Amino acid sequence: MNFLMTIIFLIGAAFFLLSTFRDIGAGMLLNTNALLIIFGGTIVALFIGFPAKRILHAGSDIVHSFRDRRDRKAVIKDILDIARAYRNAEIKKLEGSMQKIDDDFLRLGINLLINHTHSADIKNIMEREMSIKIMQYNLSQNILKTVARLAPSLGLAGTVISLVTMFRNFQSVDSIAPMMSIALMSTFYGVILSNVVALPLSAKLKEKAIVSEMLMTIMIDGILAIENMEHPLRIEDRLTGWNDATRSRLTESNSLPLSDAVVYRSGM
Repeated sequence: MNFLMTIIFLIGAAFFLLSTFRDIGAGMLLNTNALLIIFGGTIVALFIGFPAKRILHAGSDIVHSFRDRRDRKAVIKDILDIARAYRNAEIKKLEGSMQKIDDDFLRLGINLLINHTHSADIKNIMEREMSIKIMQYNLSQNILKTVARLAPSLGLAGTVISLVTMFRNFQSVDSIAPMMSIALMSTFYGVILSNVVALPLSAKLKEKAIVSEMLMTIMIDGILAIENMEHPLRIEDRLTGWNDATRSRLTESNSLPLSDAVVYRSGM
């Protein structure tokens, strides 16, 4: 399936590149001034609007959205392994699981189990951590949406600057056409950066936030069931039968504004 999706992606990319750059020469495509205006202006605007740490965190979220391939079945399998070890009082095995599992949220749950934290405290701690993680994804989306809004405007500004320079050095009517095409490349760069890079990445982070909230909710239910010493088979039935009503609730909460979504998740 991944191979098929890769082929489809490559075909789509080839069609886009051929139709877009077929009649554009390399000399016209590489407009250094336009690139400096768009990327330089975007960087300056981002650092004015957001802390540097927040921008770096957004980059990390983008990278992780491509790398993380954990799904519901893998999470349930990890939870069942933890349930069996906890039921048999195999503390060393639980501690070993913390090293093997590449999921900070699930490791937090294991650590709470090892420290014999009360179930109410486990629920509060893990739900608070989940809200923080989802908020971070929403903030990263905000940065990408800001880039998507800035890029076309900066591209238009680059075109205006190029036109001013062109008319200032105007010599003949015949020289206007090639100079005009170069001037419009700024707008082209801005549109591409906005619609081909920033907006798709923002959509990917939104999907990542929805899936992550679903998986973290499963983890919370699983850890609470383990703490209550439920049998692993019963835990498996509960997590496998995680119903569509819960999924629709998470989707609804994710569509709310950030402040309302946090209140919704906290049960207020």
